Amino acid sequence: MSDELKKRQFLMLLLASCAAPITAVAQDERPSWLNPGEVLKDLGSFAPGGLHVGGWTRQGRGNVYRLNVKSGDAMRITLTSSSEFLNFAVFDMADPDDDAIFFSDAGVKVATLKADKDSWWLIRPILILSAPRRGLGAHYDLRIEKN
Repeated sequence: MSDELKKRQFLMLLLASCAAPITAVAQDERPSWLNPGEVLKDLGSFAPGGLHVGGWTRQGRGNVYRLNVKSGDAMRITLTSSSEFLNFAVFDMADPDDDAIFFSDAGVKVATLKADKDSWWLIRPILILSAPRRGLGAHYDLRIEKN
């Protein structure tokens, strides 16, 4: 085997080994718990005056909010919307495989929660798709206040 051929094979192996990590990083850019069409918005840590965000959600397309919480933080999360078919869920991402720590229903759209440990919570507004006459989407306001 000639030296030129060995060099080409070496370069091809080098290029192939460099391409694999790039592909892996590109796949990890979108977390598995984020649904297609959702956009992650970082709210940072809880602000003393509270947090207020508004948005629009449609069939899983919309904003999902990340809130950093410290152990002992107690807060009240309130969702208001003109649509009765819009609910929200809160997930503790310290245990991402667990179910939601809160899921609102038709009558109650207020969560009073306390953090057991330093973590971050994922707050996801959800338009119930099986509801009749649900429309194309819904506007909402989300308020997070110290409890």
